[in-house]
Amino acid sequence: MTQLSFFAADSHVPEPADLEGALAARGQSTLTDALAQVSVALDAPWRADALMSLLAEAGLNPVRAEADRDGRCTVSTGRSAALVPVVRRWRRGAVSAVPAGWTPSAGALRVWFLTAGRITPGGVIELGIDAGPEHHAPRRAALGESLDRVGIRSTYIGSKGGGPMLRLGTARARARLAQNLGAAPAEVPEGCWPG
Repeated sequence: MTQLSFFAADSHVPEPADLEGALAARGQSTLTDALAQVSVALDAPWRADALMSLLAEAGLNPVRAEADRDGRCTVSTGRSAALVPVVRRWRRGAVSAVPAGWTPSAGALRVWFLTAGRITPGGVIELGIDAGPEHHAPRRAALGESLDRVGIRSTYIGSKGGGPMLRLGTARARARLAQNLGAAPAEVPEGCWPG
C-alpha cells in the first residue's frame, strides 16, 4: 500500500479526476458525446465557497446556484470535455455506478469530504453517500471497498442511524483520511476538517 504524506496531499493541484469524490458522495452528472458536467447539492456556505475555489483552480468554470434560507445550494462545473472520461467511468448505461476497483486519490477523498463529510461531536468522521435506492447496496459495498484499498476502514450506517454514510470510527482510519486530505481549505471553519 502506498503511503502518502501530508506534504503530498497539500501540494496536490486540483484536477478534473478529483470530481470522482463528488460522484462517490452525492454528486450528479450529465454526459453528452463531447461534454460532461458534475453538480452537487451542498448543505453549508463554506462547502460551496471551498468547492468553488477548487473547481476554479482545476479550470472547471464553476457556477453556484442561489442559496436557500438555510444556506444550502448547488455548485456545478461548467460543461467540459475534460470531465467526459471521469463521468464515463462512473456510469453503467444511464445509471451512476462506482467503477470496478476504484481506488480514491487524495484529491478525490478531499472532494468527497468537502462535499459530504462531517466530524461528529465525538470526533467520528462520516462520509455521506448517495441514497439512490436502485443502486444503494452495491454502491455502498463498492465505496467501502474503495476506502479499504487506501487503508481507511469504514462501517456502513443506514437511514435509521442518520445515513446513508460510511463511518470512520477508529483513530487509525481517521488519521489515514486526515493524512490523505492534507490541510483544510481556507474557507473551512475550525473543527470541520480532519487533522
